[in-house]
Order: sequence, then structure tokens, then C-alpha cells
Amino acid sequence: MGPTVLVDIYVAKNTALHRLDPRVKIIGATLLTLLCFFLSNLLVLAVLLVFLQAMIAASGISWKSYSSSLWFIARFAIILVLLWPFFDKLGEPVLLDLWIYKVTLPSLLNSIAVAMRIFVIASGWLILMITTRHGMLVRGLVKLGCPYDFGISLSIGLRYIPNLIGTIDQIRDAQMSRAFDFSSGGPVRRARNFIPVLIPTIVMAMRAIDGLSEALVSRGYGATPLRTYFRDIRLRISDAAILGFMISAVPLFIILDVAGVMSL
Repeated sequence: MGPTVLVDIYVAKNTALHRLDPRVKIIGATLLTLLCFFLSNLLVLAVLLVFLQAMIAASGISWKSYSSSLWFIARFAIILVLLWPFFDKLGEPVLLDLWIYKVTLPSLLNSIAVAMRIFVIASGWLILMITTRHGMLVRGLVKLGCPYDFGISLSIGLRYIPNLIGTIDQIRDAQMSRAFDFSSGGPVRRARNFIPVLIPTIVMAMRAIDGLSEALVSRGYGATPLRTYFRDIRLRISDAAILGFMISAVPLFIILDVAGVMSL
């Protein structure tokens, strides 16, 4: 069930991050992503990354789920650092020269900065997913102006993708218990071996879709253009203060970086 950690990682806790308005967290993750496109100072990126890791640790996520998500991002970052010298060979001094693979100090620092940006962006969105229930995440998006249909589609996707992955694992385990070998043969044969998993998965997915559509119709989905909510969200003073700080701090950092004050 490893793949599900990237989708279904909400941790039910009563921390300050959990109580924060979902709109503030969505805007914060978006502003953090925008900021990372401008930041190039390794020290600032490192401080920001350490701060985000502390926030993730305070959110109560288990080490198993966090390490799985972290390793998924780390593999991509490592590949990026290793491949970067193929495309950026400018600058001095030269640290390694192996014909077409030439590593210079500026290119190495640039690749590390890009990798750290990836970690910072992923950490920001990870905090959002860890500390926000699916329903509250959808409610925040709708409050920010997204169509309700988009919100309900996102909620269904976040809810059923882990279930679908779990169904695939269960069917695969059931077939293996019947002595079915998925690893025999070449690539084409191995792909064909997954047909006994694919067909039952499609059948069960169609049943789930049919049941979901009946449930939506029975609850009057789409009957009226305006939606009502049993529990609405309201921006508190603390939420507004944090939002104001982020909206003012991020442009300031971008201006300082563009002006060269925080350049590498």
C-alpha cells in the first residue's frame, strides 16, 4: 500500500496547522511555489526547508508515511542533480571532466538549488495535504472561487484513488494465492500477466461508479444551482494575520532576490 501515501496522508490531529483555515493553507502553498521560482540563494532555501520540515514534524504524520513521500521526491531530485551537467557546462572551476559529462561549480550549485526548490515546494503542499481534511480542502477551494463541480470531483478523486490502489493490491494478492506468477517471461509476457488483475479491477471500478452516481442523485446533487453547507468555514483573526504576513513577505523576498540582495 506504499503508493497511497502520496494521496491519502491526512493526519487527524488538533494542532495549530490543522485548525488553520484551509484557504490560508492553499494560498500559502501557492505563494511558496511562486517564491521558489525566484529564490536562488542556497542558504535561504535551506532555512526555508528546515522550517517546513519542522512544521511537518509538528503536524503528527508518521515517519513511515513521511519517509515514503520524502524518498519519492528525493529520487527525482537526485536524478535531476546527476543529469544537470549534461545541459549546463558553463562556469569555472571545473570539478569533474569526463568528456561530455562536465561538472563545474556553478552548474553544481544551480542543480542543488533546483533540487532544494523541489523539496521546498513538495513540503509546502505536503503540509496542506497532511493537515487538511478532503472536505475542508474542497470547501476552501470553492470559497476561493473554484466551481463546486471541480471541488466535488477533486474530493471524489482523493477519496477513491487510494481505494482503487487497495483494490488492485487485493486482487493481485488473491491471484498470487492461486499460484499465479506475475514475474515470469519477458516484458510483453509480464504485461499480459496483469490482465487477470485489470479485468476484475475495471468491473469493481464500474460498480463503485454506479453506486457513487446513485448516491449523488439520492442526495439531490445538481437539483439547485446554490449549495448549502452544514458546517461553513470562517476566517478568524489569527488566520487573517497569517495570510496578511504571507501576502506581504513573499513579494518582499521576490523583490530582494530580483534586486540581487539575496543572489547566490
